[in-house]
Amino acid sequence: MLNTSIKTMVTIGALLSIAGCKSTIESFVEDEIGKRVNETAGDRLFLVHGETTLDGSTRGASVSTDGDGRVSVGTLGATADGTVRLSSNLGVNEGMRFVDENGTTHIRESEGGDIEYDNGRRLTIVGTSRDRRTRAFLGNEIALDFDHQSYGMWVTGIGTTDGRVGVGSFGNRTAAADVPDSGAATYRGNSVGLLVTSDQRDLVVESDIQIQTSDFSNVTIASGNTTARNLEGGNQWLANHFNFAGTGTISGNGFSANLAGTGAATAGATGVAEGNFYGDDASEVGGTFELNGAMTYIGAFGAEKKD
Repeated sequence: MLNTSIKTMVTIGALLSIAGCKSTIESFVEDEIGKRVNETAGDRLFLVHGETTLDGSTRGASVSTDGDGRVSVGTLGATADGTVRLSSNLGVNEGMRFVDENGTTHIRESEGGDIEYDNGRRLTIVGTSRDRRTRAFLGNEIALDFDHQSYGMWVTGIGTTDGRVGVGSFGNRTAAADVPDSGAATYRGNSVGLLVTSDQRDLVVESDIQIQTSDFSNVTIASGNTTARNLEGGNQWLANHFNFAGTGTISGNGFSANLAGTGAATAGATGVAEGNFYGDDASEVGGTFELNGAMTYIGAFGAEKKD
């Protein structure tokens, strides 16, 4: 009996050792393939294989849902440092993490979360936690042709009285000395945000964004081709009644613009957009915005210079 037990233990140990070696070999091969894939892909904002972390600026607010499903949003806080990290395995996004002054928000497929490209505009990577209490949205840098920055929005505690919303702009900022001091430029991109309607429903809203300057002193910003859907998920619908526009000034490597609602649902609403230039010679721009009136709209955007 003793000899049998010893033989069994030795056999099990050998099998575990072989399994461990197999796992190590598979991991090694996967990483080697990943290195080659990254080399082939060339310079990209996010690695095809591995983890990429970008520094940036964030803002956040509390979100609460009462027993009748009515949603309210607190005052948006001041701008603070933050980061975004995207984890990919041979081109498959497996993890998203946002860090702001209120803590860390992460979604991992290994923990039952789901990360996929938005099935509507496909300009956004969407992450949903296993319990569906957390959702995150990150600009799809491939579809948007971004080389230097991205933007995001994340919401925790969905459907509870203890939720948070955060928005952020992340990337490699242009040095103030490298921002042009004359000339015209047009930037086009996308935005994503949380909008709480006048009847207290929570929506995810995405828009085309256009930012223009005629002299790198003054700037205009406007949204259009806007779509909306319920925060919890579902199909999108056309929502140009949530559009906004504004004017402002450029200072250093950023800008600030006063916003006003231009759609039927945002009429009378006012707010501000804060932007930063990214990349060589201010080739891209990104930032955050808020709009307050009968509704509350908090979001982030990114855009690339067009010829």
